[in-house]
Amino acid sequence: MRSWILIPALALALACSGCAAVIVGGAAAAGTYVYMAGWLQQTYNRNLETVYAAAQSAPTSLGLTLQSAEKQTGKASLQFLDGDTTVWITLEATSSYTTKVSIRWGILGDETASRRIMDAIGARL
Repeated sequence: MRSWILIPALALALACSGCAAVIVGGAAAAGTYVYMAGWLQQTYNRNLETVYAAAQSAPTSLGLTLQSAEKQTGKASLQFLDGDTTVWITLEATSSYTTKVSIRWGILGDETASRRIMDAIGARL
């Protein structure tokens, strides 16, 4: 008899599994971060210019070396080296007063290292 209760519960769990991405994605707008496929993402309530300045200086203060910086209308990208590991930071203006920051540490990604950089950026905002 218990198996009849378990089957609908499992079906409900499978049906809702796609909802987690929506819930986590909504959390990003509230100031928390999302780590997915090697990229750490967070949206800040600051314009692109302000976030770009913080994203340039924060990794340098952590000992990373700036390799390249490119800024266009509505987006920017930065590349740093941490020893022999490449760190990518991309910025995207999601409105005139919000900017999404994405960080990838190395080819496979490293959540802890990316979080350290994101925290340093956030501290400058």
